[in-house]
Amino acid sequence: MNERATPSELTQVELEQFATRLRTLRAQVVAALEARLHGHGQERHDEAGLPRRAEDTDDDAAAEAQRSMDIAQLSHTTAELAEIDAALARIADGSYGWCIDCGGPIGRPRLLVHPMAVRCAPCQSQREKRAPMR
Repeated sequence: MNERATPSELTQVELEQFATRLRTLRAQVVAALEARLHGHGQERHDEAGLPRRAEDTDDDAAAEAQRSMDIAQLSHTTAELAEIDAALARIADGSYGWCIDCGGPIGRPRLLVHPMAVRCAPCQSQREKRAPMR
């Protein structure tokens, strides 16, 4: 639990608004994930899985490239879901809105743009400068 008396610079009403926004975003991400795993084209599948790309083309290389893109998208979506869940947990434990690097508050404008943010803008900028280029 965060030892600060108030959660960041956010009021209780703002925290509730962020929680509602995060829950809505979570529902959208889960729906997109389920559609990707259970709905292939017009038909709906009971079991989860990615589309069989080999059925879409006779080109094995193209099918494999598309499958790799499907896996990358799935990975991105599950990571986004984990970020949302972590933000909701931070709201619940009182640490939402505090930078994990410097301990200072994450500004409202940053949270409005990226409600899952774990760093204030200056710390995020520093982290991005240090990150190796891909």
